[in-house]
Amino acid sequence: MKLFTLRLALFAVLLVVAVAWTKEDYEIFRLNDEVTATEGHNVTFYDFLGTRPSANQEEINKAYRKRSRLLHPDKVERAFVANASKDKSKAQKQKGGTNVNKGPSRREIEKVVKEATERSSRLNTVANILRGPSRERYDHFLKNGFPKWKGTGYYYSRYRPGLGSVLVGLFLAFGGAAHYAALVLSWKRQREFVDRYIRHARRAAWGDEIGVRGIPGIDSTAPAPTPEGDGEAAAMPMNRRQKRMMDRENKKEKKDPRATSRNNAAAPAAPSTTEPTGERKRVIAENGKVLIVDSVGNVYLEEESEEGERQEFLLDIDEIQRPTFRDTMIFRFPGWFYGKTVGRVLGSRNAEEVVDDDASEEEMSEAAAWAVPETTSASTSNGRSSRRRGKRSQRS
Repeated sequence: MKLFTLRLALFAVLLVVAVAWTKEDYEIFRLNDEVTATEGHNVTFYDFLGTRPSANQEEINKAYRKRSRLLHPDKVERAFVANASKDKSKAQKQKGGTNVNKGPSRREIEKVVKEATERSSRLNTVANILRGPSRERYDHFLKNGFPKWKGTGYYYSRYRPGLGSVLVGLFLAFGGAAHYAALVLSWKRQREFVDRYIRHARRAAWGDEIGVRGIPGIDSTAPAPTPEGDGEAAAMPMNRRQKRMMDRENKKEKKDPRATSRNNAAAPAAPSTTEPTGERKRVIAENGKVLIVDSVGNVYLEEESEEGERQEFLLDIDEIQRPTFRDTMIFRFPGWFYGKTVGRVLGSRNAEEVVDDDASEEEMSEAAAWAVPETTSASTSNGRSSRRRGKRSQRS
């Protein structure tokens, strides 16, 4: 662990050193800011020197000699004094009177000479950069952009997202990846919780986590067999009801799938169809729940409903479904928002249509059920009368 920490710290230090600007880079940045401030916003070193970016060393030296003669302080001073004297003589001629030629003041001359000296010094530094190894570094920044001074150093101006972009990014990050990671973690903990309960129940019941039957005859309760006649008689109406309910649910699902999902969610969970087999034993869990362990090793949770009926639910870790990415907030939130706004209006209309269709179908089925006995009775009466008529004809 210590070796890994030392490696990480060394890597961070080397990364900072590699990313940091060099002394030559700072000189290029400072000089570029001065040139753009004095000569113009889009003026480069090549423009200031009067040459092309693809110029060779000979062309750069030639352009530098030509440019340095123009920007020499002595030449700039003489040109400034001559131009200022001409301007003042023209003004005196326009006004009339005696022509007294007075040149510029000493302060103005010093200011011009100072600016010329700075430009000449700046030109020498630019020429040295373009003639030396720093030219490649300058071309790199010229192509990719120069960083700007931010008060403590030179930094690149990055994209700054607005409030909307930040909210969308946070929603995608926390509502997508983070939410999915939380769901997977919760799923794993649920599996561990159920598995721990199953192992505890098996160990407490039979003394083994595998679920092998322990002492025979302990709390063995076998369900009493139901008569076949009563089961068949009670199965007929239940089958008809189930068939009608299945037809209604199928039609509702075709017309309004959301209504069926609500009904399925609101319906109470049915008890497990698999019942404990063989010898059983009741065990009290850590949280006070009653668990039943059969001879095979299956563990059931025993709960009592509001009507006082005891129901047994099989505990199986494989029944806990693994969450998918569709269970995250990215997919659930748009559906929830639609159901609270537009879907509420459209859903109420569809529900009313489904209820009307179900009522009409139920009335038709009841009418058909009443019509079947009448037709059967009428057919039997017709058969009897036809038989009687046949007997009378034979007698005659």
